[in-house]
Formats: sequence, C-alpha cells, structure tokens
Amino acid sequence: MAKIASVLILIVLTGNGEILLGNTPCPSLCVCNGDTATCDGHGSHQRYIPPLPENTTSLIFRHYSLGYMRADVFKNISSLHLTKLDLTNDRIVNIERLVFCMLPHLEFLDLSKNSGLNSRKLHKAFLGLQNSTLKEIRLTYLKLDPQAMSKKFFLFLSNSSLERVVFDENIISSNIVDIMSPLSSHLREISFKNNQISNVSFNVMMPKLEVFFLSNNKLLSVPNVCYVHTKRPSCPILKELDLRDNLITVVPGGKFFRHCLPKIQKLYLGENKIKTLGRNFISGLSSIVLLSIENMDANFALQEFSLNSSSLQYLYMGNKFNVLKHHRNIFNYTRNLRVLDMTGVQFVLSHSMEEKMRQLFEPLTSLEELTLNRTHLSTFPPSLFQVMPNLTKLYLNDCDFNQTHLTKLFASSSLNFLLMDNNKITSINETNIPIKINQMSLKGNPFLCNCDIVWFRKWVDSNPNRLLGWPDDYICNLPQEWKGKNFADFHLSYLFCHPLNPYIIMAISIFSAVLVIFIVSFIIYKKRWHIKYYLYLLRAKKRGYEVLGGDDFAFDVFVAYNSDDRIWVISEMIPRLENKENLKLCLHDRDFQVGKLIVDNITDAMHRSRKILIILSNSFAQSHWCRFETMMAQLRSMNHGENTVVVVVLENILTKNMNNSLHLLLKSTTFIEWTNEKTAKEMFWERLVSALK
Repeated sequence: MAKIASVLILIVLTGNGEILLGNTPCPSLCVCNGDTATCDGHGSHQRYIPPLPENTTSLIFRHYSLGYMRADVFKNISSLHLTKLDLTNDRIVNIERLVFCMLPHLEFLDLSKNSGLNSRKLHKAFLGLQNSTLKEIRLTYLKLDPQAMSKKFFLFLSNSSLERVVFDENIISSNIVDIMSPLSSHLREISFKNNQISNVSFNVMMPKLEVFFLSNNKLLSVPNVCYVHTKRPSCPILKELDLRDNLITVVPGGKFFRHCLPKIQKLYLGENKIKTLGRNFISGLSSIVLLSIENMDANFALQEFSLNSSSLQYLYMGNKFNVLKHHRNIFNYTRNLRVLDMTGVQFVLSHSMEEKMRQLFEPLTSLEELTLNRTHLSTFPPSLFQVMPNLTKLYLNDCDFNQTHLTKLFASSSLNFLLMDNNKITSINETNIPIKINQMSLKGNPFLCNCDIVWFRKWVDSNPNRLLGWPDDYICNLPQEWKGKNFADFHLSYLFCHPLNPYIIMAISIFSAVLVIFIVSFIIYKKRWHIKYYLYLLRAKKRGYEVLGGDDFAFDVFVAYNSDDRIWVISEMIPRLENKENLKLCLHDRDFQVGKLIVDNITDAMHRSRKILIILSNSFAQSHWCRFETMMAQLRSMNHGENTVVVVVLENILTKNMNNSLHLLLKSTTFIEWTNEKTAKEMFWERLVSALK
C-alpha cells in the first residue's frame, strides 16, 4: 500500500477552491476518438502508460513491450475514470500485486497473448482487483498450464462483480469448474473455446450462469451440468451451451436435458461424432429456441420424434443423410420453425419424390428462411411454396437447377431473397426472371453468352443493385470466343439477334440520309469561321488584296482579348508595350473602323499586324468572337508558316471552357503565364517583349 500512496496526483486549485482539470492532449503514439484511446506500439518498449485526455474511459494499448509491470505503470492515468483496458500482446512477463489498484473503476480487462504470464503471476496480479468493479476478463492465447491452476486462481476475485471470463485458445484440459468455483455465485458467461478439455463435472452451484462455450475441445460426452449423483441442475438458468467440434458420440436422453438444462434456449451439438438422437430428446426443453446438429457422424440418423419441440425456431441440421428415405415426418412436431438449414442433406427417392417433399415441408407454415445448399436438387413440387406462405429467404447454392425449373421457385409471392450460386443456369429471360424478388445471386453459373441472354444482360443494367456480386462474379462459359470473359462486357446488338426486313432497311436508309444531311450541316456550322475566313480572302483577292510583308505592316501587334480583361490591358500591357517598348498595338476598342463588319475588322487588322497576341482567360474562352479570333490566328500561322502567334495566359482555364481550338493552340504554341509576383513579373515582360520583337 505504501507504493500506492507514493503516486501523486497533481491538482491545481483556484483561489475559491475549484478544481481545474488540465486539457491533456492525445499522445502522438495514440489515436483518440471520443472517450476511446487506441495505441499501437509495434513492439516498442514502454514503461508507463502516457497521459491521456481527461474524458478517456476506454484504453486499447496493444503490441508494446511492457515487460515487468510495476506499481507506477498507471500513474499517468490513475485520475481517469477508466472502465476498459486492453493490454493484448504487450509482452508482459510479470505484474506487481497492487498494480490494478490504481484503476478502481475498471470493468473490462484483456491480458490476452502475453505468453510470459503464467497462472501464478496472474493469481498474484488479481490482488489489485479484489475491490474493483470488474465485470469481464479475457485470458486467451496464454498457454496456461492446467496443472498449475487450482481453486485459488480466482480467489482474490471472489468478492468482485466479475460476470464474464474468457479462456479461449489455451491448453487447459480439465479442472475448469474448480478453477471457476471462487466466482460461482456471480458468473454469467464462461468461454473455454479451443482448449484440451475432455471432461466437465459440476460440484458447485452457479446460480447466475447463462452462457457456457466449450466448442473445439476433446469432450467425449455432454457435460454433466447436474450435481454429481443428483438430478438438481447446477446451472439452473443456463440459456446457451456450445459443444460444437468435440468428440461426443452419445447424447443423453430427454430426461437428462429436462432435469439438468431446464432453461436452455440455444444448444449447439454440431461437428461431433454423434450417430443418432433419441426420441423426444428436446421435448422437455420448453424454452429451447435454437438447435445445431450439423455435420455429425457419416451414419447420422434421426428418429421420428427426435425434433419434437413446440418452442424450437432455429434448426441447423446440415448433414448428408437421405431425408426422404426415413425422415419424412421429422418436422411434424416442429411447426414453429422460422429458420431451417439443411445444407448437404440428400433428397433421393426412386419414385414420388415431389409428393414426399411436399409431405416433409408441409408442417412448416411459419418458416421464413430455408437453406438447401449442396443438396443436388434440380426441381421443386409446383405447389411446395404454397405450404410455406411466410418464406422470404431461400438459399439454393451448389445445386443442379437450370433455367427451365426457375418458374416453380417463384410461385411464392412472399419470397424476396434468393441465392442460386453455382447451379446450371445458362440463360434467363422475361418468362423466368424473379421480378418480385428484391435481391438474388446467380454467381458461378455457366452462362451461355448469346442472343438468348441479351434480355437479361439489359435487365441487369437497369437493376444492378438487385443482383449480388455484380459484375465481378459473373463469367461467360460459352461460346468459345466469350469463354472466361466477364458477363458485364457482353453486348450484342438488337440487329444482330433480330435480322431486319426490307421495310426496316428502307427506313434505315432514309434515316441515314437525313443523318448525313445533319452531319454535313453540323460540320458547316462548326467550321463556319474557317469558311468565312476563306470567303473573306476570296473577296479581298477580287478587290486586289495582297499580303503585307517586310516593313509594310500598319501595326506591330494585334491584341485579341475579352472586354472583361480590358483593365489588365490598359493598366499593365499598354504602359509596358506601347509606352516603354514603343510597340504599336491594335486594340479592337480603339483601332477598329466604325461601321465595318466585325469579321472584316478582325481579319483586316490581323493581316495588317506583324504579330498576333492572344490574352487568354476564362472570359476569353467563353466568348463567341474571341474563339473566332483564335481560329483566324491559327489559320494565318499555318498559311504563312511563320511564328506569328504569341499567347499570354492570365489565369488557369477551367476544363469546361477548354474547347478544341484552345487545346490545339496551347499544344502548338509556346505560351507565357502572367503572375503578380514582382520578380516573376519582370521576367514575364522580358519574355513577352522578346517574343513580340
């Protein structure tokens, strides 16, 4: 206790005695989200838990190297109201006795994957938790030695509020009830999954135990959950017992379950070596809701009344027995089933198979979900689903259905979820598509990618969210040229699958002629400025026009710009180029002839100018006449073979404003970008003057 007293908590008081809580930031090695801090050390050494924000109640501190946890390891967080602590895989080798005294509010503790901790070290560490509010502790992957564990293991926690203990993935083989005995009065859930347990016998009362997990062990029989040599249940309110994947061969009769598991709701017996279940073995369990008996012995068989239960709602019985040969009446006394899984069950009968199937399922009027995967079924009785009016989900993966049997599946108006992966469906059309089904899956079917499936391909484009796994899991199987290719890439035109008659050909010809006229008109419209330009040249030639050369130009530079950029032209360009560099500029605001056509003004001015300067901006790119000026400049450059066009980019041009002419201009012409930075601005003017002179 002296070590605990040595830990100081710094409290700063104001003048009136109020407590000021510092706003501690989240450490750089952690991620803080709300009241949870997550720290992943990747194996780095850490002696103390770092300070955390004051609102932290949950700490996940994994993959560090804490080594020997001393009494002051939590000194930085002792003032927090920490309720959850995860120290998984922190290479802890020992823990001092009173370490956890600093965390009095702790409700959850995970020490998993710290293989340096043995039962003796853990027993000592629990001393610091004896007065805590701990409700759950996880001790998985610790390789705990069963020989070193005894009733004293949890002795210090006998007065705690511990409700859930998890010992998964250890090598514990026996003695588990003795280990739990100090906690017997308040435990609600115990988990010993993936251990080496071969026998469980209760000699203590566990009045609050509700869940007991013992899957993947070496149990040879169902644990005796009654007091030894008595019929009184040691776990009177046990609701869930998981015994899957053990070595159990025999299941006790109904009296055992009725006396020893009176409140059981979920019973898992799958993955065992059980060969049969006795008559009425669950009939006395008035509260049972779920039963798992899948993957039993290869010769597993059920008796007529094995599943006799009016409360059973969920049944998982996937096995390989022939259900129609000996078990046609097994559901007569389970009429309240809502979910039934019969994966792998065989439906084989030489005659009257459809009649026997109807007889089998007829009692299941409340069924909502049915799984028949890997049953090799290829058909259903036409009226089968009429006896199951509430069925909404159907799983038929890895069966033998083809498209000719699909219509029978959709007789049920309530069915809205269907899985038929890996069947023999080659095509689907409007006659067998399950229109009323909200979601379905047809992955792994051998689709024949020809004209017969074109309708379905178009339907998928209109309903992609209704087809699970689309598009990656749908592959063409035939014909050979499409084999192995994605069904999403398959497209055949309507004309390919439906040859045209002469009237349609005539109509297409007329339409084609109209289309050609439209295209020609469109091209003329798109190239109207080029046409106007050449018409202008032709008219000028008739008037005796000649191209100027040498020093016969009226202007040094023709400036093409948008009126929105007039301020820049007046304030920046004219003072520099005209006033300082003595270049004669042609500006449309100032030098165009009044009363003359705009087209003639532009083309005349360009031909009378030695250079053409384009001031490019988003306003320029959007302007009808500015685009014309750009095209005229390009034509002059191509016709005369001279480097006469200079481009100044005033701002970044938006993609929506970048037309083909501008794209070609910027690609074929060296341009200069304007900037307001003083040094770069001077370099801009030097480059521009050099290009213009």
